[in-house]
Amino acid sequence: MNSQYNGFILHAETIQSSFIVLLKLIISLYTSVNSLFQIQNRGSPLFYTMFDIVIPLGPNDTKHFALQLEHTQKYVIGYRRIYVVAFDPTAISSTDTSIIVVPESVFPFSKNTVATYHGADSRNGWYFQQLLKMYAWGYLDELLDRYLVVDADTFFLNPTRFETGDGKCLYNFAREYHPPYFEHMGRLAPVFARTYELSGICHHMIFETLVVKEIIRIVEAEHKGKRFWEAFLECVNKELRHGIGSGASEYELYFHYIIKTRLDEVEIRELVWANAGRWTPEEWADHDYVSWHHYDQ
Repeated sequence: MNSQYNGFILHAETIQSSFIVLLKLIISLYTSVNSLFQIQNRGSPLFYTMFDIVIPLGPNDTKHFALQLEHTQKYVIGYRRIYVVAFDPTAISSTDTSIIVVPESVFPFSKNTVATYHGADSRNGWYFQQLLKMYAWGYLDELLDRYLVVDADTFFLNPTRFETGDGKCLYNFAREYHPPYFEHMGRLAPVFARTYELSGICHHMIFETLVVKEIIRIVEAEHKGKRFWEAFLECVNKELRHGIGSGASEYELYFHYIIKTRLDEVEIRELVWANAGRWTPEEWADHDYVSWHHYDQ
């Protein structure tokens, strides 16, 4: 009896020992593969939380968009697909299956909708694109819950990450301060306010659907019977709805809300960037990205 018992114990210890050896081997293999992957992919870990990219494309940014798309694909680390929300889908020609071209018409509002609130104006497209970014999760099929919005006139120049190794979103910043943006936020709901000395307006933003939906719910609860996009447009100061007026910012709204509610879940890091007056990439070799606006092209 004792002999059988001792044999059973010995067998169990052998299995346990073998399991520990196997577990160590798996951990060692993962570490080696992940390290090799990072070396070959400019520091990108193997197991990031994946995200998609959304690029709203209006008529002013088609001239150099092929170049913008090339730079986005080359330098943004860790994305799965690129969704181009285009005013004219035929303006995009690509056989790359990771690029999905979607017409603006899939959304329940348009530039004409903006015009019903703000009147006919060239600025309507600017407000319209802000709404596209806030509603991308609802109208782009199979879009991941985490999506990076990149303005169509923004060109990445060096490998750039948007997640930490443990899956936190990374946010860049600017140092501008435009009071009407925060006045607009306050009219949306009292919870929205300037909570940080820096600005989120830096021509891209990584959004999480959970947070966007939360913002939308807060606004719709405050403006009973109105959809978020209706309240967003109505809350723009009437004097800033036309011409060069800037009366709202989706980037400031989202940025300051996450700083207020989720500071420990994100990381703020500074990228080197600039607004470029001309396309001279040799001058921007040390920059992570530049924004080359259509009025400077």
